[in-house]
Amino acid sequence: MKFKQFVVPIVIFLIGLAATYIGALLKIIHFEIGFLTGNILITIATFLKVIAVVYTIIILVVFYFRE
Repeated sequence: MKFKQFVVPIVIFLIGLAATYIGALLKIIHFEIGFLTGNILITIATFLKVIAVVYTIIILVVFYFRE
């Protein structure tokens, strides 16, 4: 198994993780950047993390059935 296959899901997950922390900070200080509020940023981050996990599962399943 090549670990280069997991670079994209890891990067997507880390972006989602950073967006979660920024969204939480925006919620704590009640700050808005245009339409971007803490709630919206946390929601986007959650979707990014779910996409990364599903993509990783797909890679693992494909690898499992190739052998």
